[in-house]
Amino acid sequence: MQNDNHDKNDSLNPFSPQQPAQPEYFADRKEELSDFRRMAINSAGLNIPTPVNYAILGTWGQGKTSLLYKFRQMVIEDLQKEIKCVCIYFALSPESCQDWERFTSDFLQDIPSTLTSTSKLTKKVKAELGKWEISLNLGVVGTTRKREERKPRLLEALQLLWEKHLAPSGTQIAFIMLDDLHYFPLRKEESAYLTLRTTLQELVNRKCNYSLIITAPTLLFTDIAEVAEPLGRFFKPIDLMMFTFEDAKEAIEIRLKSVDSDIRVSDETIKAMVEKTGGHPYLVMFAMHELLNAARGVKTIGMESFVQHWPKIEALLGRQIFAQKFQHASPTERRLMIEIAKKDSKFVSPGAFIEFKGASRLFARLEEEELLTRSERGKYSLFHPLFAEYLKKQ
Repeated sequence: MQNDNHDKNDSLNPFSPQQPAQPEYFADRKEELSDFRRMAINSAGLNIPTPVNYAILGTWGQGKTSLLYKFRQMVIEDLQKEIKCVCIYFALSPESCQDWERFTSDFLQDIPSTLTSTSKLTKKVKAELGKWEISLNLGVVGTTRKREERKPRLLEALQLLWEKHLAPSGTQIAFIMLDDLHYFPLRKEESAYLTLRTTLQELVNRKCNYSLIITAPTLLFTDIAEVAEPLGRFFKPIDLMMFTFEDAKEAIEIRLKSVDSDIRVSDETIKAMVEKTGGHPYLVMFAMHELLNAARGVKTIGMESFVQHWPKIEALLGRQIFAQKFQHASPTERRLMIEIAKKDSKFVSPGAFIEFKGASRLFARLEEEELLTRSERGKYSLFHPLFAEYLKKQ
């Protein structure tokens, strides 16, 4: 009977690259988790609010949201014996970030459903939140006047939440987690980024202990330097790196263990996978998902299986991932990327492509779309070597 169960479990595939890693699957980032834990405990214990704000930065598929999920789990579970804290998680979207007022309205109205807390506070916080009301209009102000709309004030609303509901329930620190900050519009005449910074700073000045944690593409902080340069100093950046062999090994083994699988992936295979994918977390998960599906019936996935199935995995990456990114670019950008791939150089510069009108502007746009990465001023490379190989075949 036990063998039958293991056979069934070995048929389960826990690798899903399309979704951020849930906390149960989380691997690596030990230094970041340790630093966050120390900060949370320290900030909660100080009589004068001194929170640390974090910016989790990286390119697509590097695990920004996964780390944010892990921070949230730490806040409401792992730290419950140490501090009394709450977490307000809000996933931004283009719709909710049309302007500052729309963001404020959506965010405040969602607080009762998005706020979670440590077990020590849960009942008290829920009881207090039952009293939470945020009016977004002035109501009827006269018998002959129509209802007037009022722009919601985030600063006063969060101050009220702290003073009337969170502090009375015993909360020591509240974490506001905003996923995908890049959805905020970037305009010099109206910068939501500066407003966000000013709001959180003033809340601390008013003795409200809020810590802000955001996720954003690495390039965002470069882009907003001209518009909202002080924002960079407001956050402690967490720049996510690619998986090392040890990171990938841990991530793979955690997922296999989660389904009680007896399947083992050899170290040699994991090293080869990290080399092929460059340790890109999304690509590692994608490769493992396909490799596990292809290598059914084996207890150890070794190099023989990897060598046999890798061409199919790479072809799938081309059709399902790289083709989508390629088609998203304009015809001129596609031609430029193909020419960059054909150069077969580690780095290229816009000046080497004078046949393309406005090459510098094209390079900048491709960088914004995360199709090119810039290593230093004027030197670029395609975002991944496998993408370069895909382009050579176009």
